[in-house]
Amino acid sequence: MESSAIVVLKAAWGWAAAHLLYLGIGLGGIALLAAVTATLYVRANAPGWLPAVPNHPAVAASWTADFTLDDFANSSPRGFEEMCRALLDRDGFSGALRVGGAGDLGADVIAHDEDGRKVVVQCKRYRRPVGSPELQTFNGTARPVHRARIAIVVGLSGFTAPARKFAHQQRIHLVDRAALERWGAGEHLYDILDIAA
Repeated sequence: MESSAIVVLKAAWGWAAAHLLYLGIGLGGIALLAAVTATLYVRANAPGWLPAVPNHPAVAASWTADFTLDDFANSSPRGFEEMCRALLDRDGFSGALRVGGAGDLGADVIAHDEDGRKVVVQCKRYRRPVGSPELQTFNGTARPVHRARIAIVVGLSGFTAPARKFAHQQRIHLVDRAALERWGAGEHLYDILDIAA
């Protein structure tokens, strides 16, 4: 027969072993979270990590928001969205915000024009022309979900003929390669798209 001290010791060891596993998993998770946070902090403060936008202190003083087609083509998808957001800022739109990413429901940039109209922009940095299915998807969310008064799709490689026809029928404004070049060079977006301000 085991003494009561040995029984208590075995019970304590069993409890500690079970809980040490959970404690180890918890501490490991905290260490992983700390490592990821530190990595993101370091990267976010490294030169070249953030796109050149007016809110970034490294470029705020000399920023003009002029981009070439090469700038657009060489950007990342996020960078392309940021460039479009920056151009809206330059053109005097208020509250221009990049909201693109997973679950964006078709809106990459949202802003308001000088008349208070909500502008929703979808940015497509494809190597091929944007097709009608992409515009149909955007059309299904731009106005009903995002409440856009003005819906715009920017296509670095332009648009197919069926996409252009659909956009015309649905009052979606298209910024093709030629229009993007003009917008990047300093022309106001509404002048390019012939939208009354």
